[in-house]
Amino acid sequence: MELSEQLKKYRKQQNLTQKELAQRLNVSDKTISSWETGRTYPDISLLINLSSILEISLDEFLKGDVMTVEKIDKDLKLKRVYKRWLIALAAIFLIFGGGYVFLSKYQYQNVWVDRFNPILKTQIGYAALPTEKTAIASDYTKELVDSKTKKYEKILGSPYKHMVVTDDAWGHSSYQTFYGGLAPYDKPYAMVEHKGMYVSRINFVDWETIPKSIRNNMFKDYSNYRDMYKFWVESDKKLRHDPKARAANDVKIFTVQTGNYDLESTKK
Repeated sequence: MELSEQLKKYRKQQNLTQKELAQRLNVSDKTISSWETGRTYPDISLLINLSSILEISLDEFLKGDVMTVEKIDKDLKLKRVYKRWLIALAAIFLIFGGGYVFLSKYQYQNVWVDRFNPILKTQIGYAALPTEKTAIASDYTKELVDSKTKKYEKILGSPYKHMVVTDDAWGHSSYQTFYGGLAPYDKPYAMVEHKGMYVSRINFVDWETIPKSIRNNMFKDYSNYRDMYKFWVESDKKLRHDPKARAANDVKIFTVQTGNYDLESTKK
């Protein structure tokens, strides 16, 4: 006997109208009518409720209606597939969505993250450098040259630490650390190719090589930059107990505006 006939038979045995049965299942009486005429059939959760209300086992309820059983089995399999796909899509969304948020927020924090961050673009900036003529003790790095005697030598440019690199005419700048060795006496500036904190390469240049629009927002003498990073670190320590002020101070990209416009180049 088909499910539609079984439903009608056992409903009448329980002296229930279509409307009464529908109310107990929280569906419309039109839905009950559709089941009893065979146009549609209930899903597995409603079948379980029906068997309980009509006081008949699920096996007995579905007995003989092979076609409906196959349809229900097919629907269950499809639901499992849809569920797996939904979980997979949700996982992909979380991974990519979370990754995008992370890469958007976590910039200029770590060299390796910035190197492979697809959101960051590669930029070319310029920095004034200390030279042997202008350098002071704090500009040098101690490097071990003899492990036996524990002999150290002071070396300039290995690396250049926390150099102020200005990227554009607006004076947008960041602190960068990079290796380059001793700069030539006539080229005390660096053209720096970087992606966030990751510096891919540098080239020593002279003052005239730097675009005029960027020179207007740079100090010609490195000594004007020497204590900027130290001051920023000290400010950050002072603000450690004030989260809002510290967040405002914890900006990895800042603006340098010197006001020293290159008037000589303008006249030419």
